[in-house]
Amino acid sequence: MDTNKGITGPLFGFLTLIFSFIAIASWIFQAFPIFWICLLLALVSLAIFARLRFSDFTNFFISRQARYGANVALSIVGVIGIAVFVNAIVINRFDKKVDLTKLQLYTLSEQTQTVLKNLEKEIHVIAFFKDSNSQAARVKNMLELYQRETEYLTVSFKDPEIDIQLSNKYNILWDGTTIFESGERQEKVTSVEEQKFTSAILKLIRDETKKIYFLVGHEEHGLDDFYKNGYSAVQTELENQNYAALPLSLLTEPDIPADCEALVIAGPRTALTAHEINIVSKYLRRDGKLFLMLDPSVTSAEDVNRGLVRLMRRWSIAIGNDLVIDETQFFPLFGPKAPVPGPALHEITRPMREPVAFPYTRSVTPIEDRPASLSVKSLMKTVGGPQDSWGETQRISDGTFGEDSTYTTGVDTPPPVSIAVAAEQKTDKNNEDKTVGGLTRIVVFGDSDFAANGFFRAPARDLFLSIINWLTLEEDLIGIRPIDLQGQTLRQMHVQDGRLVQITSVFMMPSIVFIAGLIVWWQRRKGENA
Repeated sequence: MDTNKGITGPLFGFLTLIFSFIAIASWIFQAFPIFWICLLLALVSLAIFARLRFSDFTNFFISRQARYGANVALSIVGVIGIAVFVNAIVINRFDKKVDLTKLQLYTLSEQTQTVLKNLEKEIHVIAFFKDSNSQAARVKNMLELYQRETEYLTVSFKDPEIDIQLSNKYNILWDGTTIFESGERQEKVTSVEEQKFTSAILKLIRDETKKIYFLVGHEEHGLDDFYKNGYSAVQTELENQNYAALPLSLLTEPDIPADCEALVIAGPRTALTAHEINIVSKYLRRDGKLFLMLDPSVTSAEDVNRGLVRLMRRWSIAIGNDLVIDETQFFPLFGPKAPVPGPALHEITRPMREPVAFPYTRSVTPIEDRPASLSVKSLMKTVGGPQDSWGETQRISDGTFGEDSTYTTGVDTPPPVSIAVAAEQKTDKNNEDKTVGGLTRIVVFGDSDFAANGFFRAPARDLFLSIINWLTLEEDLIGIRPIDLQGQTLRQMHVQDGRLVQITSVFMMPSIVFIAGLIVWWQRRKGENA
């Protein structure tokens, strides 16, 4: 009987250890049904072991090894307590961090540090991030670095799905938006970048308000028009971004005001006079910024905006007298005549998260033969291939486009059809014996309705504001070189690699240690029995 107890007791002891080990591993991998089963088996095995080897079980707690173990445990707890106490003092008295990463991933640039040290306005930052957002940890670390540099910056984190009232107040439409607020002024940033954050702070501490003038007098979209074709929503968004949106009539004003940061011509339905076009041309030559939106002529083959079309050709921008059709990706309400193009790589299109629909648009294409100082790039192109997307140029007898249009090679505009371009020209001018660099920027779209009240949703709003920021040179108020992580990127682990690492670290290595311990224990036991 004693022999059976001598064999069965250690067996249940080993089973207790094995079931406990499996239970811990199951808890780590969140396999809770297995965890509870193994935990129950471990407790049952432990109870049987204690019953069969009761004397050994009780002697263990009063043995010399137990006393030594208790002393070691108390010593460890004491050392940990001292370490925690010392760290608490150091954190409170010497709150410093050292960035030991090679690329200084946790250090703000000198430009940002200078801006924050000179900050004298209270700025409150509200980061709307869900806990599941992959960028949440990064934005927390970055804003913590900002707070370390100044006492005028306060930060709070909100879940856009929980703090619904606050989200509605700031018009938060998706997760991952950061609001910078000072008084009644605010800036909205939809990406986690130091350059964007610092630029938002600079906008808030700046006293000036940049003025955006909208041309009037030709049946353009009105800033004071609250109906679906109006631009009242555009004016509201510009004012939210600390711009002033003002009307401008070149029929009554002799020239474009000197404080005009950008001129917007939004869908004129009657022709501009030669005098007005001449004023716009002179404005562009003196480093002007123009946002031109020309709708296609769908009721007549005669283009009322041919004067502006000719002006844009001087800047290597070709505006077609056609109607863009895309049968692959389009807005269902209008059909293939309202394409949803794909954005090209550009500073303007970078903040775009969702596609934008353009109801009834014409083609706008860069002209290849242009001066070296002039850069013209396409911003949007149709996604359909041959026979699926094109710029229809053929009209029926009354000057309108037919309902059943088909692509004709050599006649219609071939795909992919560009519907928007951005042009930039840098010039060197002599000013008081000094060479000064000038910059002209032009953005041309083949549609103006995408920004009207009836279509001005989040994607169109972000695109419009991105265009204005680019034209006014505020897409990046401060130049901060982004960190290049490509050279530091490790090979991505495959699923099999991840499983191998898990099995090795969680099962194999502890198992080896456990087996080695059993062997040592067994050898010592044999020596004691000998």
